[in-house]
Amino acid sequence: MKTSFAHVKLALLVAMLAGVLGGSTSALANSSAAIAISGTVDGLPESVYVSGLAQITTTLVKTDKFHHPRRVILSIDLHNVSGQGLSTGATYVTTAQDEVMRRLVASDLVEITFPLYSNAAGGLSTARAGLASFRLTFDVNTGALTGGTATVSTPSF
Repeated sequence: MKTSFAHVKLALLVAMLAGVLGGSTSALANSSAAIAISGTVDGLPESVYVSGLAQITTTLVKTDKFHHPRRVILSIDLHNVSGQGLSTGATYVTTAQDEVMRRLVASDLVEITFPLYSNAAGGLSTARAGLASFRLTFDVNTGALTGGTATVSTPSF
């Protein structure tokens, strides 16, 4: 038993010293919001009108180190976004999720690409990229998401 207790004490001492000497970082969950998103993705075999709700979750990253800008982790979930083919009426879906770390500012433009494909048999062969653009506003004191708008378009790559 003495050996186990000594190991625990040593581990606690190392953790305390790491926090004091090297600084530490931690992430705290702050906010989540559903943001309406819509737009058209052009391409073959047809253009697709996309709409739905993007779920954005923010996590403020705190740091004890001096001169490090505050950051926020954005978790972006597009599971509730789908599309309709403009010529065939086919249903298109995405299961995209992404995480990005950004500097915490009052207003930010965040863009991610995501796959969009027909949910019919062989639909993956019709996959194309969409571009989701988010204009987000934050409380710079807490990192909380305070508002946002979003559009979908065709990426230019």
